Amino acid sequence: MIKQLPSSVTLGELVEVTRQNQALAPVLDHFTVQELIDLVKTRPRSGDPLGVTAAAAAKAASEPQYDEDGNPLLDIDAGTAVIRRRADAPDGDLRLLRALVRQKTGRREPELVQATGLASDQVRLILRNLRTRGYIHIEGSGVKRRVKITRHGAGYLRKLDPTAVIA
Repeated sequence: MIKQLPSSVTLGELVEVTRQNQALAPVLDHFTVQELIDLVKTRPRSGDPLGVTAAAAAKAASEPQYDEDGNPLLDIDAGTAVIRRRADAPDGDLRLLRALVRQKTGRREPELVQATGLASDQVRLILRNLRTRGYIHIEGSGVKRRVKITRHGAGYLRKLDPTAVIA
């Protein structure tokens, strides 16, 4: 579907077309606007219907390049590119929100690590994602830093797990 869009498509048109397609609508919950734009930019053009040049460029970009000594060349200066890491815990959001809902006063990160059974770096990554989406609120700083679930987060938890007890 995205391949059929004209090259002059606007961001609003792209989002609208994505919302209308049942298969692509869930993508809007996970992709950022920049990722959608990048997807459209890298699609095969009408002059290249099979995407041969795009496929060749992607393959060349994925293969490591080496210098004359055989060391891999690293692009350390990625510019303004954002490095995104995944927590590799598919149910991490659910685990953390359940742990937060059980305590009104909020919880510190070490308590969340213990309550969820996740590693501390996984908890940090998931917390960052939940905070970005408005599901949690962080109060204080340093050792007094506490994480609390928001109303929006409680609604999201209800949607994920209707059996969750939300006070």
